[in-house]
Amino acid sequence: MGGVSLLRRPATPHPVFRPLAVAEVDPVAEHAVSIGFDVSEMPVFLDYRAGQYVTLRALVGGEDVRQSYSIWVPPSRARREGVIRVAAAAVQGGRMSPWLASEVEVGEVMGVLPPLGEFVLDEAEGPRHHAGVVGGSGITPVLAITAAALEQHEESTVDLVVANRTRESTVLGRELDELADASGGRLRVSHVLSRERVPGVRHGRIDALVVRDVLGDVGGIEGVDDWWLCGPEGLIADVEAWLGLQGVAAAHIHRERFTSTGPVDPRGTQRS
Repeated sequence: MGGVSLLRRPATPHPVFRPLAVAEVDPVAEHAVSIGFDVSEMPVFLDYRAGQYVTLRALVGGEDVRQSYSIWVPPSRARREGVIRVAAAAVQGGRMSPWLASEVEVGEVMGVLPPLGEFVLDEAEGPRHHAGVVGGSGITPVLAITAAALEQHEESTVDLVVANRTRESTVLGRELDELADASGGRLRVSHVLSRERVPGVRHGRIDALVVRDVLGDVGGIEGVDDWWLCGPEGLIADVEAWLGLQGVAAAHIHRERFTSTGPVDPRGTQRS
């Protein structure tokens, strides 16, 4: 007589927080820092894809707080140095970011979940032209994606439009400049500042005309293989809607919005 087996396939292990000590704290903008964790002996933290994030857990003012932050270094660099780095900019009213940006010191132990997220760079065999439109801390995952994209093929190129309030508030601005300098012209960055006027730098906010103008000299929108949009929800929605009107297929538009609780899928699925 037959029966139904009660055996079940083992469930996928649920990610657990690992205690990691802060190995470095470096300023990367006004009220923003890069925090590095030594993970040289923890392969689970080095096996990630460019664009993913980690979730941090710590006691802040006596409260158990969890927050997600994107890794800004490409996987190749993390594996070479044994360090993953996230960037945190203090958000007014935020529970963790002000603490990270002003109080955390080397040696602080936090719980850290292994990398997660779907806003990632896929493998590619041939050269590709990427374009990114980012605002504020949205540069964090896009910087890792940009570095990894340039590594994929010696002829791949990236054009970024980066929006910030001022030069001093530009998160990872120095690191972005260094990557552009080392790219041999394959990474082109156009900054847009909304609260500071600087000769040679666009003033105002990112709109369709700015994006079209930036890409006009490099083959236009039609020459872009993949779009990377990251930052405040309004910025992403406006640029995505405009790209749709230009006939850009949704499959080539990758987006992630940043909120006070971390990176979130604009379509409604929480990533943290």
